[in-house]
Amino acid sequence: MEPREAFKVGFIARCVEEGLSTEKTAELMEKAAEGGLLSTGLEALKDLSYPAMGLALAAPPAAGGLAAYFANRATDTDADDVEEIKQKELIDSYKRMSRQLGRTKRLRKRKTENKRTGHTFL
Repeated sequence: MEPREAFKVGFIARCVEEGLSTEKTAELMEKAAEGGLLSTGLEALKDLSYPAMGLALAAPPAAGGLAAYFANRATDTDADDVEEIKQKELIDSYKRMSRQLGRTKRLRKRKTENKRTGHTFL
């Protein structure tokens, strides 16, 4: 749609929104055509379209940058938190190794109990 057509559609939509009669709308359209209001409106629309287009092009990268910034801030940890996490991981490692040693001990005990003595039983 060309800017001129867009202005006409917007003008008529505004008239309908205001609840103007067809006669009043026609009268306003004639005044706009005589006074050059239509051409002035189109020039203003054209002047506004360039900054709007620039903003529309800059909006997605800016939104992505802001999203990345806030995601980084949300997942950022302090030095105290890092030390606390290290301690928890160390404790978890000790517990896991302790359970593994207990399983190994039970397995060795079972193997020695089930070991054949070499006697023949009849």
